[in-house]
Amino acid sequence: MQSKRSKYTRAVRGRELYNFGNRFVESRSTEGHLVAVQVELQEGFVRLEADMMDFASRKRGILAPHVLRCYDVNPGIIADVTNVVPGDSLDKVWHSLDDQQRDSIKLQLKEQLRLYQTLTRSYIGRRYHQETYDFFDRLNFNFMGPFESEEEFDEWCLVRVKSPLSRAVWKLLLPKMRAKRPSKFVLTHADLSTGNIMVHEGKISGILDWEYSGFFPEYM
Repeated sequence: MQSKRSKYTRAVRGRELYNFGNRFVESRSTEGHLVAVQVELQEGFVRLEADMMDFASRKRGILAPHVLRCYDVNPGIIADVTNVVPGDSLDKVWHSLDDQQRDSIKLQLKEQLRLYQTLTRSYIGRRYHQETYDFFDRLNFNFMGPFESEEEFDEWCLVRVKSPLSRAVWKLLLPKMRAKRPSKFVLTHADLSTGNIMVHEGKISGILDWEYSGFFPEYM
């Protein structure tokens, strides 16, 4: 696995733009435009992430990278090409911002979340009724869903509670905790860490790393 990983990290060369566990390098398109290229091993996983990012970026006001294309570099190795998001990650600039700038960033992020929640589906999963990444198990690349209802999702989660007593307690509590109105499953980034939020000239310029994204209950 290590030799294969070394091989794919060398598949596309360029200056590193950002690295939040997934490395993006600077490259040029055949037309000469500056682009960001992510190279990964998990073909289906990368394509699903690119599809969600493309969906989000096409919605007015949502600050997601624009997906230009996905293509095979080598067998089992795929490249995801997007526009370059300017600026630096929030974790690098936060301490250099004054209180007014920090408050502005918070409001901008709140607006992004509001826009996410305007985009809904009738199921838990990804675009076109696809499965999504199992973010409860971040050590492995596994998928979950799609789920037709919140109850179905809860049952799937309960199976993964190891303690029989805890599982029994949660099974009793969950029906009471669910909203009385029908569930609404909204666009969810699911990894809004400061390393994934790009800031340029005091404004959020883009939100990266959509690998955990999908449509989930509003509380998530």
